[in-house]
Amino acid sequence: MASVASKFLWAGHSAVGAEARPPVLQRRTVFAALLACVGYYVGSQIGFALTFRPHPVSVLWPPNSILLAVLLLTPVRAWWLMLLAAFPAHVVAQVQSHIPTPMILCYFISNSCEALIGAGCIRYLIAGQIRFDSLRSTAIFCFFGGLVGPFLSSFLDAGFVQLNHWGAGSYWEIWRIRLFSNILTALTFVPAIVTWFANRQGRAKYRKRSAYLEAALLFAGLAAASYVSLYKQAASADPALFYAPLPFLLWAALRLGSRGTTTAILLITFLAIWSTAHGHGPFAADSPEENARSIQLFLVVMAIPFLFLVAGIEERQTAEERFTKAFRASPDAISISRLSDGILLDVNEHWLQMLGYQRDEVIGRTVFDLNIYHQSPEDRPFLIAQIAQDESVRDVESSIRTKEGNMRPVLLSAERVDLSGDPCTIIITRDITDRKQAEEATRNLAHASRLAVVGELTASIAHEINQPLGAILSNADAAELLLESDSPPLDELRTILTDIRNDDMRASETIRHIRMLTRKREMQLEPLEMNEVAFEVVRLVATEARRRQVPLRMEFTDAATQVFADRVHVQQVLMNLLLNAMDAMADTPAAERRLFIRTNVNGGDTVETSVTDSGRGIPPEKLPRLFESFFTTKENGMGLGLAIARSIIDAHHGRIFAENNPEGGATFRFDLPIHNPEVVST
Repeated sequence: MASVASKFLWAGHSAVGAEARPPVLQRRTVFAALLACVGYYVGSQIGFALTFRPHPVSVLWPPNSILLAVLLLTPVRAWWLMLLAAFPAHVVAQVQSHIPTPMILCYFISNSCEALIGAGCIRYLIAGQIRFDSLRSTAIFCFFGGLVGPFLSSFLDAGFVQLNHWGAGSYWEIWRIRLFSNILTALTFVPAIVTWFANRQGRAKYRKRSAYLEAALLFAGLAAASYVSLYKQAASADPALFYAPLPFLLWAALRLGSRGTTTAILLITFLAIWSTAHGHGPFAADSPEENARSIQLFLVVMAIPFLFLVAGIEERQTAEERFTKAFRASPDAISISRLSDGILLDVNEHWLQMLGYQRDEVIGRTVFDLNIYHQSPEDRPFLIAQIAQDESVRDVESSIRTKEGNMRPVLLSAERVDLSGDPCTIIITRDITDRKQAEEATRNLAHASRLAVVGELTASIAHEINQPLGAILSNADAAELLLESDSPPLDELRTILTDIRNDDMRASETIRHIRMLTRKREMQLEPLEMNEVAFEVVRLVATEARRRQVPLRMEFTDAATQVFADRVHVQQVLMNLLLNAMDAMADTPAAERRLFIRTNVNGGDTVETSVTDSGRGIPPEKLPRLFESFFTTKENGMGLGLAIARSIIDAHHGRIFAENNPEGGATFRFDLPIHNPEVVST
């Protein structure tokens, strides 16, 4: 205890130093200390007044619990001041009751230990101030404040009594009397004090005139029922009357919260002990010791369930209030519908604004009655079917129809919840119109970039097409000459026709590639062999490379290079990198130009494709910004090619980066995840 006390003293001393705390907080701390002093003294007088005669058997001893409540309500740094303020009140109350001086000091030590043990454990486990509005905080208080603190301090209390030879009874008898007295007081006094002082504003509904009237009726009924069952009723009376106060306690728990419930418990405690002390009620039939133990057990057993009941109710109310606030303030449109029939129970303001309805137009109807979801009739129940199987729905892309008939693209997420025991569906509708417009702009930009690449390759493409067309024309002329002869050589004509067919296929393949690159289309993922994709791009740019006098070499891995990607988009990335590499070598002497395209498998997880040139390299200060939009190292560049390439690779869950080569030039690399058919199929 010495080490713990020293920590408290140190914390208090460091906080009360010069300029450590503002004057307002110092006045509050002093005022709290004065209240602690007065409360401790009043609690002592109550404890002495509620003893059972002729032997001074204390049914409950409030000072300990008042001190515990004070410590729970004040900062740890001020605990030393609270203990110091309680000491003179303790001395005065004990002297008035003619307690010997040694026992006065011993009782204060045991009282302080009980309060410090309970408050220390509770503060360690609960961040901030304790409130009896959650099952966890209530359980922690009941265990440490209501059981552990009284249990440990009762050993000290009984030992002091035996050591000073003051009082009657054995050690364990004294220990038992002190234990039950302290447990009862902790469970009844502390919650009432804390709930009244911790939240002085209370709930808004309690400040209404009707709420005050309801509370007055409740406590009047509780007092009457307690009077009948705990004062007028004898031990041999009808046991049913014994439970008369319980409906009023349930009323308090359901309507008045923790503050009203703890106050009701405290009222019943006072009435029960006062009645028994005056020889009335069902607990006045035996000896004072037996009467005290019976009433203590009854009140403890009554208090604990109601503390947990009101904590559970308030915890649920708090969760519902938080949900309501989030529901109303959410930037997404949210609707709540009954799972059984799809009837809309509530929608938030954003939902009404998005779809253009008034609240009275939608509540009580289904979204299908309103024809909101743009789905075929057989697909309409897809959300309900999944939710009915306890499956959450996450980010399903769909579209909704507003009241005016306009369609909006949205993402739908749904979750099954139970509201008041009724299975319901919460559907979150996120408007993605802006995102769709941005995606469309990106697609248009990517399409424009491909058109620019095709325009840059116009001369090479024309050469690639004219070459087979010229060969076809030559073969056709040769075949015409052979056919004019008296006996046309059929074998040579067949060879010519085969050449014509091959040249035609070659020209058609080139045109097909160009059409794929120039077509505006959505991304279509499919299994691709990167070696095959890279070879197709090399064939398209080979003529351009020869025109620019750039030797183009391929180094493809023999390992499997299958990825799950869009062929055209990947080709666009690779073609951009190859043309950029050729541009980078424009000032390099022809004899020193080198362009490599390589594929490699990295650790069995990704396929890496790299383009290496022997140009001037990239300035180090520009390397980090190379893939930013509108940033370029070219004099006439727009800075979009590499930015689009990065967005394409990101969409494929890959990565792209660049680095300078030690021997000169630069290398651009991008990797894509290796295709796993089992993962895709599942």
